[in-house]
Amino acid sequence: MTATAAEIQAWIVDRVSTLTEIPAEEVDVRAPLTRHGLDSVALVALATDVEKWLGYRFRENPLDEHPTIEALSQFLAAEVARETR
Repeated sequence: MTATAAEIQAWIVDRVSTLTEIPAEEVDVRAPLTRHGLDSVALVALATDVEKWLGYRFRENPLDEHPTIEALSQFLAAEVARETR
């Protein structure tokens, strides 16, 4: 699957909203994911869900270098596009 950064961001926002019960319009894409109340278990679940949705396997934890939804979405879009070439 090739998804744009905007599509990935929207998907992650929706998933974070579901996991935290924060309305999607209140999820701050520029804030670290941990600020939304996600604990380590929820972050692993989110990463697993993203992998399944994109069909992309993380080599390392991308949240170390891309802790916000915005940064993570841009990183994932570039990675998925590179792998599908």
